[in-house]
Amino acid sequence: MMTGRNTLRNVSLLRVLAGFAVLNLSEWGFITALSVHAFRVGGPLDVGLIGIRLLAGAISSAVLAPALAGRRGALSLVALARACLLAAAALLALDGSVFVIILAFVVLDAIAAAIYRPAQSRLMPSLSGTPTELTQAVAGTSLAKTLGQAGGALLAGGAIQFISPDATMVSEAAVMLVAALCTAGVNGRSVVTNSGERRGRLRAGLSAFPEVLDNVYAWPLVVASVLRTLVRGLWGALLVVVALRLLHSGSSSVGLLQAAAGIGALVALPVTATQIGRAQLAAPCASAFVLAGVAVGLIGAATGLALVAGLVFVWGAAMAVADATSLSLLHRVLSSQLFSKTVAVMESLKLMSEGAGALLAPALVAIFGLRAALLIAGIPLPLLMAVTWLRVRGSDALAAGRGSIVSLLHQVELFRGLDMVSLEQLAAAAVETEVPSGEFPIVQGDIGERFYVVRSGRADVLIDGFKVREIGSGEGFGDRALLRNTPRTATVQALSDMRLLAVGREAFLDALTGDAGMQIDFGDLLATPITTVLRSLPIFAGSAADALDRVAAAAARSSLPEGTVVFDVGDEPDAVYVILSGRVDILSDGRVRSVLVPGECFGELSLLHGTPRTGRAVIAQDAIVLVLPAAVVLAEAQGSARAPSPAPSRTPSRE
Repeated sequence: MMTGRNTLRNVSLLRVLAGFAVLNLSEWGFITALSVHAFRVGGPLDVGLIGIRLLAGAISSAVLAPALAGRRGALSLVALARACLLAAAALLALDGSVFVIILAFVVLDAIAAAIYRPAQSRLMPSLSGTPTELTQAVAGTSLAKTLGQAGGALLAGGAIQFISPDATMVSEAAVMLVAALCTAGVNGRSVVTNSGERRGRLRAGLSAFPEVLDNVYAWPLVVASVLRTLVRGLWGALLVVVALRLLHSGSSSVGLLQAAAGIGALVALPVTATQIGRAQLAAPCASAFVLAGVAVGLIGAATGLALVAGLVFVWGAAMAVADATSLSLLHRVLSSQLFSKTVAVMESLKLMSEGAGALLAPALVAIFGLRAALLIAGIPLPLLMAVTWLRVRGSDALAAGRGSIVSLLHQVELFRGLDMVSLEQLAAAAVETEVPSGEFPIVQGDIGERFYVVRSGRADVLIDGFKVREIGSGEGFGDRALLRNTPRTATVQALSDMRLLAVGREAFLDALTGDAGMQIDFGDLLATPITTVLRSLPIFAGSAADALDRVAAAAARSSLPEGTVVFDVGDEPDAVYVILSGRVDILSDGRVRSVLVPGECFGELSLLHGTPRTGRAVIAQDAIVLVLPAAVVLAEAQGSARAPSPAPSRTPSRE
């Protein structure tokens, strides 16, 4: 999934991603088999009726998902409930029951399915030991979904060829149980969100319709996105008819065509990545919409399975690129407030349009015939782009210079795993600020409200007056206080005049987690290999693997109850401590100077600089810590400051 130093090693997060991939594999395999069953018993009409599940899922996403997503064990419970519902639908199909009864269970499954993704988004931050692990997991989610969808459709198509669609549906329900097992026992600590904002999102979106549709830059892209999902719904219903009636190619071809669309979306991921930081997005955006429409229209004229599969592949890739580039353009041309309203309007319409497209498909086939229905489905997107091209092209001129900001954000290590849309979201929220030489953009102990990226200039990072590192262009700072909701643990002092990009807390959290109101409590590191924990610490930056192995071998794990004083002011340093669980407060003059949480170390500065302890370390919440002997740390630590830097000579300005 990821390579080199960007490989995700967190077992719990890997289990979540595996469960999500298997869940998508099961769902798409089941729907592929169900579509074949529906066509055999009722023709295009019954296939179109499957689209009702999309409307049910939309309602559940707005109403049930926010209320249930935070429940403990929600992922396994949802997957288990879905396995039971799908099994019931499959057994009814085997028994020859009326399709409407089967469909009722499929609709209930869609209602349950809408809970899964929000629950997963809520869980992943509390399973992440570090911010980088969180962004890796978020990036892996899209890949897991795309692989699961393509694999599920392809495997189901092959299974249908050798066993009946009904038996394939039973096997897919069993696969859903595997998704439940993948996440069984995976529970993070509770993550708080503002549920009132979530519940009011759909209502706020509906009330924003007039303002959004009146914006000359917003409405063409909103309408195009809604038409895109309408075409997706149409094609989802017409695909079975194309495979079995137009091509006469057998049931396995249904899965092949479904998989072709998924593979196209998979190929689009690196294609979309090449657009990150591009100065002009109007041309690739409009081209993707046109290509998606043309591909669907040409399917009606195609005669062979290979050609149709190729067109479906192009359609899947174009749809994915159109989605990413259109959202990115909206980020560039709209204010943050109007963008939020626009997305709410767009999502409300898209949730309904895909289901409506599936229901519309049988009517088009009945009135115009299959080939004409495909042509009709392909016309709206190219026509809309032709009519609105001047407006869409004007978006690039309006957003001049935004590409360079996106490119700069993409250089920041924390953001390298983010997709194009998330980076554009950050860029839209970024405000340029200047910091004169010698001034302090952040001060240790302050409450953090912004994340900063250095556009030009350099700065020292100081902890308790000691220089720990130097930062420059393309580097970010200030994420810890925002992600963990704790005071600043370091001071940053400008060495020269600096230009910074500042991103507020809500925009920062929304881009990384999908929820601006989330307060993240990163999980403990008790199950993580010690060397993995050590590798993430600044004092071991650049240390070789064998050096980390020696430190890990010398480390001792210690359980410390609340109130324990680990060391006091004036003590001689004899060890460095790494928090695996719990919380530690560092006090100076009776005041809490720093709040430390899992994944952080303390006591290293006085050891490395050869000075007595300058603060008191107190266990604020029952903790388990790694104790690293001083001699081993001094022998193996690399890349840390070895001499004390003077404390800031000016009074730091407050944020």
